[in-house]
Amino acid sequence: MLIKIVSIGTSPSSSLNELIDEYTSRVANFTKIEWVNYQIKSKDKNINLKKELESKKILSTINKNSYVIALDEKGQLYNSSKFSTFIEQTIMHHSEIIFLIGGADGLSKTILESCNKVLSLSNLTFPHQLVKVLIIEQIYRGFSIINNLPYHRE
Repeated sequence: MLIKIVSIGTSPSSSLNELIDEYTSRVANFTKIEWVNYQIKSKDKNINLKKELESKKILSTINKNSYVIALDEKGQLYNSSKFSTFIEQTIMHHSEIIFLIGGADGLSKTILESCNKVLSLSNLTFPHQLVKVLIIEQIYRGFSIINNLPYHRE
């Protein structure tokens, strides 16, 4: 089982990287985690053109057997328990799950429509660097719920 987290944008600060590394190492006890980050250098102010460039990079990372989840503020909301159930059911049917984190302008409509699921971490908007921390923590929380570890409390 592989969980891949693909993002667009700059690298996180060292303090955020410490959190990302901490939760990545915790998740590694349950499944393999791979981080892919693309920095798209475009001086073009056309947002749609930038999103198209980002889409091409993202699509080059996805294989056809992957279960692809876009993270978007307009996506479906789960609580942590339902997210863990979703993860558990998805890993039973797919050997690779890919989470997509868009750049400053979000993911293109093409990407959103081609994903298996569009998921929201909150109704709030977060910087993509913070989303990396939130998603890896929720993945760990999901595995801790699945494995009856005392990390999650209700």
